[in-house]
Amino acid sequence: MKKILLICGLICSAICFSQKKEMIAAFKAKSYKEAVSFGQKILESNPGDFESNLIISASYNSLGYFHDALPYSKKLENIAESDEQKSWTFMQLMAANYGLGNKEVSRKYYDKAKNIKAPESATAELSSLAKEFGFDSFYDQWITVETENIIFHFEPSVSREIRNKIAKTRQNAFVKGNEFFGAKLPKKIDFFVWGSNEVYNQLLKRNLGFTLAAYCVSHNRLNQTAGHEIAHNLSFWQGRSGKIKTEFINEGIGVCFDQNGDNKLEIARKAYKKSPFDIKKVWTENQKVSSEVLYPVSGAFVQFLVKHDKVRFLELNNNQTYENAKKIYGDEIDSLIDNFTDKLK
Repeated sequence: MKKILLICGLICSAICFSQKKEMIAAFKAKSYKEAVSFGQKILESNPGDFESNLIISASYNSLGYFHDALPYSKKLENIAESDEQKSWTFMQLMAANYGLGNKEVSRKYYDKAKNIKAPESATAELSSLAKEFGFDSFYDQWITVETENIIFHFEPSVSREIRNKIAKTRQNAFVKGNEFFGAKLPKKIDFFVWGSNEVYNQLLKRNLGFTLAAYCVSHNRLNQTAGHEIAHNLSFWQGRSGKIKTEFINEGIGVCFDQNGDNKLEIARKAYKKSPFDIKKVWTENQKVSSEVLYPVSGAFVQFLVKHDKVRFLELNNNQTYENAKKIYGDEIDSLIDNFTDKLK
């Protein structure tokens, strides 16, 4: 009997080890729903497994499923033992509460995490989140302006005149954009405006602008269009959550709804003639194309699809892959690509 129990235990351990490897691989590949599925299978036999609860919580946060993340995050708080485990736990609670708009609670968990002596990897992740969420002390002197749908955070060097202009145009862009998307965001957009037109940001260690749509956070240069980053937030929260995004369609949405009022097709035509590319290949294989060409072409293509059939485009927005487009449009999507490409020539 003891031998049978030992063999069963070894088999279970081997299966759990295999599932854990698959769970981690899925998480690293940003296949968050798959990671959750593997994690939940592990918890069936080992409900107190810290790593599985952590991956499930982090996956749900990445998907924007903050209400689903909280139970796992709170469970982590009960089972965390080492300082490293406590650090990762507090970050999950910080992220989930921030996503739900509970900023005071989120900041409390940030302070808890900050006061722990954690490994370098955890410290670096906490620092990155703090800078993206605006919790870092660097933002202490920034100026806050709040409108109906957006909380603006302005670098002090931005003049009052510019602040008022940006707040007005971005709020208008939200209203106009959401007439199309009909999105329901979990919180107001935290819209950070840096007092520069420089693309690379030294503090954030990445290019501006960008949006963390799951958390309704955007970081912007002064010279960006009114609607681009707003559109990324709205499109993420339109329809089903847990979007599957592609660069071609996602950046096309940003350009299409940038509220610039320019001729998207004409601008795309000029860019395409300088550097033609195969739209289907770029879309399906995520081939790298210069943003100076990709953005205007993808923006005009999204506009083309929207004008063709708004309902089907909104369905495509939930899963932006070419494979899903084939399911929605059938063989017509290939004809649409060819038709659009002809317009660029």
